[in-house]
Amino acid sequence: MARTIPFSVDITGNFVYSEALVGARKLFQDGVWSAVKLQEIEDKEIFRIVEKCKEIGLKCVTDGDYSSSSYIDFFHHLENISKQESEVEEVEIEEPEEFAENNESVVSGKIDFDNHFLSTPPVTKHFTYLTGIIGGDMYAKALLPSPTTLLAELIRPENRYNTGRFYPDMDMLVHDIAQTYQKIITEFYNMGCRFLQFSDYTWSLTGEIDIQKISEAVHIDMLTLAATSAQLTDACLAQKPDDMCISLQFNNRWWSMGDKEKFAETLLSTRADAIAFDFGNKENENIDFSILNYCQGKEAILGLVSTSSNQPISASNIIHHIETAARLLPLESLHLSSQGNFRDANGNSFITEQAMWNKIVAMKNIAKTVWGK
Repeated sequence: MARTIPFSVDITGNFVYSEALVGARKLFQDGVWSAVKLQEIEDKEIFRIVEKCKEIGLKCVTDGDYSSSSYIDFFHHLENISKQESEVEEVEIEEPEEFAENNESVVSGKIDFDNHFLSTPPVTKHFTYLTGIIGGDMYAKALLPSPTTLLAELIRPENRYNTGRFYPDMDMLVHDIAQTYQKIITEFYNMGCRFLQFSDYTWSLTGEIDIQKISEAVHIDMLTLAATSAQLTDACLAQKPDDMCISLQFNNRWWSMGDKEKFAETLLSTRADAIAFDFGNKENENIDFSILNYCQGKEAILGLVSTSSNQPISASNIIHHIETAARLLPLESLHLSSQGNFRDANGNSFITEQAMWNKIVAMKNIAKTVWGK
């Protein structure tokens, strides 16, 4: 694949909700507006942010994840995963009383993806809308929760007992998630997607659950879960087209647990073309980039710009960080981004929309200085 993707500035997370979209979502939640009216505002606001990205000069854009409230929305578009508990006649598994109620991701059968499945079209519809409005030489990038996030969601304490009714064996669950994501990748590729990012939310699942708590609940050590994660990712990417770039976005807490080098070696050795890192809010601090040693032969997207501070970017500090990273990987393999999402799982953000745009403009200017483009 001609390595034009990722570009020097990459968008690796969602955008701050605009005021218009915040108001529209409130009216929808209050039952004043219909889903059709809400989508009308979503489409209008997505068009606006795409135009803004064009004005800034970005070559690759997303829809800001404006059509979604949470990463869980995507899972509920898959077959046999829903929010509500399903009435099923399966093997009875005794559940602790504190986990009896469940309103998250409930499995009711074999997990799969079929674009003709009734609840699936909105997933692809959002991307189709984006490709229809970008125009010119821009690329449309799709942001989806990672397969590891789905695994974590289904085995988290309050979901794992129900999941066990249909998947008593972890290997069976991993197998079906992998096959599901293979179909998703193929579907997005056929729609023209050439840049797909899998975002890892295993350290920030809804309900303040993370992979370490899941590890303790299922009695599987963290390194074993990391190995399962890597195997799952590789299985998902087994049939990835050569001219499609797939990136993995990680929260750096994954490799801050225990044996950092072992975690990095395990998680970063997959078939993914690029790795997006969130280096935390350290614009003005020294950053340990040794993790990049495990990205040889891959593209590295450096999440160096804070998404939680309204303070202007220090261009000199960011350039210094990039130069430091370039001691470990070739400069042409490095790319600049913010620290993932500009809003949390509940739609809240710590900065204003204008501050977000100011940061994106600053990133573009830094890229011109560092890479000349």
